[in-house]
Amino acid sequence: MEDRLTKMEVKISYMEETITTLDSVVTEQAQELTALKARLSQIEKRMAEMVEEAHGGLPESERPPHY
Repeated sequence: MEDRLTKMEVKISYMEETITTLDSVVTEQAQELTALKARLSQIEKRMAEMVEEAHGGLPESERPPHY
């Protein structure tokens, strides 16, 4: 019985260590995801500005003068 209890305690100890490690990884990934979302938003905004500049600021419905 004592041997069985000791084995269970060892397993629980390893499980706790694994949970702590996984928690750290998940926290780090969540922070990276937040940073990537912010960066993607900046890139999307810049791309929209570049498209607008390339079209000379003309609305989609307005035809250019050469038509």
